[in-house]
Amino acid sequence: MKALSIMAISLFFNLGMPILAQDKSTEGSETSANELASELSLAPARQAPVAEEVAIEVDEAEKSQAKKANSGLKPQKRVFGRSDEEGYEGKVVVIKVGKKDLVNKQAFKFWRRVIQRVNEENARAVLFDIDTPGGLAFDTAELIMVDMQKIKVPSYAFVNQQALSAGALVAAGTDTIYMHPVSTIGAAAIVSGSGAEIPEIMRAKIESAFNAFVRAVSKSKGRNPDVIRAMMITDEYYDFGDIQVEEGELLSLTADEAVTEFEGKPLLAKGIVNSIDELLEKEGLAGVDVVLAVPTGMEKLAYWAAAFSAILILVGIGGAYLEMKTPGFGIGGGISLLAFAVFFFGNYAAGNMAGYGLMLLFLLGVILVVFELFILPGMIVPGVIGAILVIGTLFVAMIDGFAFEDNAVRGWDAAGALDFINRPALNLAIGLLGSTILMMLVMRYLPGAPLFNKLVMSKVLVNGDSTGLDSVSGGTGEHVGLQGVATTDLRPAGKGDFDGRILDVTAASGFIAEGKEVIVSSEDGLRILVKEIG
Repeated sequence: MKALSIMAISLFFNLGMPILAQDKSTEGSETSANELASELSLAPARQAPVAEEVAIEVDEAEKSQAKKANSGLKPQKRVFGRSDEEGYEGKVVVIKVGKKDLVNKQAFKFWRRVIQRVNEENARAVLFDIDTPGGLAFDTAELIMVDMQKIKVPSYAFVNQQALSAGALVAAGTDTIYMHPVSTIGAAAIVSGSGAEIPEIMRAKIESAFNAFVRAVSKSKGRNPDVIRAMMITDEYYDFGDIQVEEGELLSLTADEAVTEFEGKPLLAKGIVNSIDELLEKEGLAGVDVVLAVPTGMEKLAYWAAAFSAILILVGIGGAYLEMKTPGFGIGGGISLLAFAVFFFGNYAAGNMAGYGLMLLFLLGVILVVFELFILPGMIVPGVIGAILVIGTLFVAMIDGFAFEDNAVRGWDAAGALDFINRPALNLAIGLLGSTILMMLVMRYLPGAPLFNKLVMSKVLVNGDSTGLDSVSGGTGEHVGLQGVATTDLRPAGKGDFDGRILDVTAASGFIAEGKEVIVSSEDGLRILVKEIG
């Protein structure tokens, strides 16, 4: 019953933690042709940025520079919930796309949340402040093809000072582009994130897909699709009046070139401005409040927690096992409680599917497992169902809710589903395997640890008869062969009297009634296993 109370407290804590996280309108894909395609990046020629799956890092120097250049920008103030977060209604929302952001998968989730809030709270406009050398190909395609197309207010891009590779596509996904006087845009060749050469057939398939993306986005924004195509694909000659791109080359435009007229309209950008304030003035938005969307400390903590889900599962299960094998509520229970609380909170706040329903199912699974182990051992069915619920909810909690929703909207795609199932499956496997190894190490080495022995003896003196007759479970094998009587029902754990010596024992068969004669059959580090005699 001790384990039941521990896990109930843990889950109660978990249920409360999401209230401290941001609200999400969706309670909860990256599309790739195969493992190689999933690692693709859009990068300038001769440059392949490393695709790292890390938590969002806010460059303090970059933030300081942005504040000086754009004194009107107001960072969000939210810490624990939307009530503490500056509202977007009637304001221009600025989203910074920095040098590392497009190689950071968590940044894409954050931007999606911002875009949802822009629509829900009736912002006046959204502006992408872009200064990046490139990033992940398919994540960027998902951003411009799905998320940015949902923006219901005017959208702007300020190229400040480079929008290369994936950054060029982000700019192309907005309604209007402005350039800094000293800026460039383009060079969006598709490269492998690992730097490996892409096979010719695979490259053809990927370029064909991105060609379709470009045509769709350019048509929706009223732009010449060949301009963006010339930045990505090198197998054709392009002529844009004063600007030509030879076969085998990529198009990159300076600010002056981007605003050059071609066929009666600017080639790509509407104008050249020195700052966001100047851009807003040109668009008739001077004097409108501006808010800078940046991830909060709680969100960054959540992203880290989601990234280390496997370790949290390992620690949570290992801590629960340790707590069940030591007297009283101690360090094992505290560690387990904290690990599972951080696990559910982190995945919830990071946009995964760890919601209230899943946490309740997790709690139900824990109750069934405890019921099987300590109340009615040997029934099997409750334990099996409980284990399935616990493992299943841990797995589903790590699934990207946004990717799952997108896959459902497009029509169920098995290949797309694998993209957001693989990582949760790997995390769960690592967590379960690691916790198994951890439990084996605990069984092998913990009984001889001085700190463990000190804790056990203190509990014996407090709860026992102070004569030294009481003993903890487990040992070095000296109890094997002892015969005695069960002084309590063993369900499967309980106590036995062995010639006046009271031992904590566990029934190897799952249940032994009080008063039955027993014999110690084995010891496995933290347990003394007994069998009924006769």
